[in-house]
Amino acid sequence: MKPAHLLVFAIIVIINTDSAVATVKASKSPNSSKRINALLVIDVQNCFIIGNLSLSKTPARQDGAKVIPIINDLIRNVSFDVIVYSQDWHPRNHISFFENLNSRRKDLKGNKNRTIKMYDEVTYTGPKVETKQILWPSHCIQDTKDAALHKDLYVPSASNNVIHIQKGTDPDIDSYSAFADNNRVQKTDLDKKLRERNVSHVFVAGLAVDYCVGGTALDALNLNYTTYIIEDASGIIDYNVSKPQLDYLKQQGVKVIQANQVKALIYSDSNKSLSSVLIISINLFILLL
Repeated sequence: MKPAHLLVFAIIVIINTDSAVATVKASKSPNSSKRINALLVIDVQNCFIIGNLSLSKTPARQDGAKVIPIINDLIRNVSFDVIVYSQDWHPRNHISFFENLNSRRKDLKGNKNRTIKMYDEVTYTGPKVETKQILWPSHCIQDTKDAALHKDLYVPSASNNVIHIQKGTDPDIDSYSAFADNNRVQKTDLDKKLRERNVSHVFVAGLAVDYCVGGTALDALNLNYTTYIIEDASGIIDYNVSKPQLDYLKQQGVKVIQANQVKALIYSDSNKSLSSVLIISINLFILLL
C-alpha cells in the first residue's frame, strides 16, 4: 500500500473508531448521546447566610458564605452545560415554621398540648398528608430579601442553560430536594428541564449537605443521573446529621468529591475516548507499514 493510501486509511480508521466510541457512550447514558453536565446550586440564599436560619446559628456554627467563592470559581472556570439555582420559597404560613406551631396543633400526632421547642421534629397528621417535620425558624419567605440569592453569588445572564427553581411553595408540605417535596406529593420542574437539555451528570453544591443538598443529590441519583456532591462547596447545619447523611449517600452511589476534582472529572471521558482512538489508529498504521 502506498504512503498516501496509508494516510487515507488511517484517517478513515480514526473517524470510524471515534464514532464507535460515541455509540458506546450513548448506550450507557439514557439521557444523551454525549455527556452533559449540570451544576446544581442549592439554596445559597440570604436566609441561610445572614438570616433567621443562617448556618452560624445552627449547631455546626458555619459561615454559609464560605461556599460562595468556591461555587463562583466553578461557574466561571468549568464549562458546565447547564447551571441550576434553587431557592426555598415559602409562604408565611408554612408548615416548617416553628412560629406556626400553635395554629397547627390540631394536626399534631400524639399529645397536642405537649411542650415543643424550635428544631424539634414533630409529626403532623394533616392537613394534606401525614408528615414528619423539623420546626425551623421562619425563613426564605416569598418575595422578601431574606429569600433572595446572596448578592455575592455569581449568576450568569439569563439563557436557556440557566435554570431557576423555587421549592417549598406549598404551605402544608416541606421540600428539601430541588426535585420534589419531602412526601413526593408534588414535583418541581427540575427533572423535566434537565431532561429537555439531555443532562446526564449532575454536580450538587450549596446549603446544606444534611438537608437540601443531600436531598437533591439522592433524588438525582434515583432519577438515574450520575450524581456528585461537591463537599467543600456545600455547607453543614449539624455534623451529627451530615456525617451519616454523607455515608448513606455514598452507599447509595452518590460520589462525594472536592471542587478541585470537578474539571478533571468533566473532561476525563472525552480525553479517554480521544486517547483510545489515537492508540488504535497508530497501532493499525504501524501494522500496515
